[in-house]
Amino acid sequence: MKGTSDKKDTSHEIRKQAEKLLHKFGTDQSDIVPNDYPGLIHELQVHQIELTLQNEELRETQRKLEESRAQYVDLYDHAPVGYFTFDRRGRILAVNLTGNRLLGLEKDALLNKPFTFFMCQEDSDLFYLHLKKVAATKSKQTCAVTLFHENIKPFYAQLDSIPASIASDKNPLFRTAITDISERKNLEVALNASETSFRRLFEASREGILILDAETGQITEVNPFLTEMTGYSHKELSGKKLWEIGCFKDIKASKAGFEKLQNKGYARYDDLPLETKNGRVIAVEVISTVFLVNDHKVIQCNIRDITRRKLMAATSQQTPPNGEERRTLERRAAPRMASEQLEQKIEEHRQTESALLKALEEIKTLKDRLLIGSIYFHQEIKKKHKFDNIIGQSDGIKYVLYRAEQVAPTNATVLLLGETGTGKELIAAAIHNLSTRKERPLITVNCAALPPNLLESELFGREKGAFTGAETRQIGRFEIADGSTLCLDEIGELPLEMQAKLLRVIQHGTFERLGSSKTINVDVRIVATTNRNLEEEILHGRFRKDLYYRLNVFPITVPPLRQRTEDIPLMVQAFVERYSRKMGKQITSIPKETMQALQMYPWPGNVRELESIIERAVILCPGPGLQLAENLCIPSPSFSSDGGTLKEMERNLIMKALSETEWRIEGKNGAAKILGLHPSTLRARMHKLGIVRTEMKASD
Repeated sequence: MKGTSDKKDTSHEIRKQAEKLLHKFGTDQSDIVPNDYPGLIHELQVHQIELTLQNEELRETQRKLEESRAQYVDLYDHAPVGYFTFDRRGRILAVNLTGNRLLGLEKDALLNKPFTFFMCQEDSDLFYLHLKKVAATKSKQTCAVTLFHENIKPFYAQLDSIPASIASDKNPLFRTAITDISERKNLEVALNASETSFRRLFEASREGILILDAETGQITEVNPFLTEMTGYSHKELSGKKLWEIGCFKDIKASKAGFEKLQNKGYARYDDLPLETKNGRVIAVEVISTVFLVNDHKVIQCNIRDITRRKLMAATSQQTPPNGEERRTLERRAAPRMASEQLEQKIEEHRQTESALLKALEEIKTLKDRLLIGSIYFHQEIKKKHKFDNIIGQSDGIKYVLYRAEQVAPTNATVLLLGETGTGKELIAAAIHNLSTRKERPLITVNCAALPPNLLESELFGREKGAFTGAETRQIGRFEIADGSTLCLDEIGELPLEMQAKLLRVIQHGTFERLGSSKTINVDVRIVATTNRNLEEEILHGRFRKDLYYRLNVFPITVPPLRQRTEDIPLMVQAFVERYSRKMGKQITSIPKETMQALQMYPWPGNVRELESIIERAVILCPGPGLQLAENLCIPSPSFSSDGGTLKEMERNLIMKALSETEWRIEGKNGAAKILGLHPSTLRARMHKLGIVRTEMKASD
């Protein structure tokens, strides 16, 4: 009914406008005489027919447009690949139905969501670099990442991006086609495994194998057993044509025989003489087969030494002696044959044992590295899932990321400073992921969590029996991190005796396992983090000055959360989305007063404390609006009537607390507990205000 009423109102309005125009530009009705009526009626009828025809054309055009739009929608939404439109920060502005299915969420849930939400930190960095490259080159770019589906396991995806034609340099847009390449990736992995297996069989085979180019006859590959059989080195055989090698000069292996093999595809020679490099002639059996590899023909020649079999056959074909002679020959030949067989078996066993021992040692070393590397890799994956990316748009965090981007491509040692909970490990991971060492996992050591008596073996490894209880050999973190990055978390907690050993590794790149005198060389990039004031630790004799200068090559200070309050709304939104999705809740709004309370709180525990409070609030939240589980108590010092500046009052308050606790900072009865601060925060404030213990003694 409402639609009909709207149409009538519109028609009435058009009618009024037409009458006004007729009155303004038309002929006065008083000038029309009755004789003119037939002509006017005819003109009106003709005009009406013209309007009807025009309406038919418009309806046909509209029908075609609707058909075209339906085809476009069908092609766009049901395409075999996901179509996405991203802004310069990687947020999803548009997506088709295939893209929805790939990520497992509805379109409304995807719009304006960062695409990095569906990938780990390492792939997030790759995605941002991919968009930057598209914007810089203004051409199609391709990259591959692993994407996380809402309900099923992660999958490999290929991203093909181009700059959008409607975008500008200031506000670039990107059109991206996303294809699921999991099947192709799995095939590549299977193919690589097959190639590895073939290579092992090729090198371990106990008969000679030659691989030839079927077009030219050049030798492209030789296995170790053939070089041992012929006495020629791999270099002497590779690249030569078969008939150019002295040991294959027989007519059956000549150029004519090779051409015959090309035509037939298979050839077998049961008895060919082969002259080794030292002049010894042996009899060989050669089986040659033509294969097609990547549309290119190759020939595999299997060469087997049949000299012993031939001699035994020749001996059996001789004129049989009489009984006495046969027994005499058998008695004489038996020890020699037994001795030869024994020597051959001993040599075969010796070679097999040597090869097995060598392979066993290599397998054990690789197993240790792979096992420990796998553990650390899974730990790093868990860390990367903890934060989808480093959240923040404040000048402080932008400067930190700028400094990290500057130093990442180098091998310089980085020292990350900042209070506990500010995300120093995330910055360390970002530096590693932007470096040339990103193909290997980042290895992290928490210097505060390991007991001093186990720290040396954890860092440098140990040999079996190095000390009581060391029943197996252990590879240290430095050896695992060879070619990668080692993050020494909380370096300020490292004991003095270990600081000297660490200094040597940083200076020379060498160390010895505990219980071994063998020097091991490693190429490790050091990223150290600490929440302590190392200069103050040096003054108190708790940290080596020379180690500090080695670590302080490129310092980066991560600002505390209270100095970048503009990042708090972004972090709160990200944490609420994460934990509400994890707990199956629908929290759609954050009240203004809640956000103000979060921004006014000083956050002594920084981002870690903020995340814990948001998680707790989501657990206890009864409705769609976020409510804090407890009131955030903002510490307010009791001001004295003496007045003074804020800095002086803060100094006096800290001095009073230190005096009451006899300069005990940490612990149950420490000054930090009285002031409601974290110990590292209190130390930082003391350093900034110039408070040292000698001042207290002087005042006494």
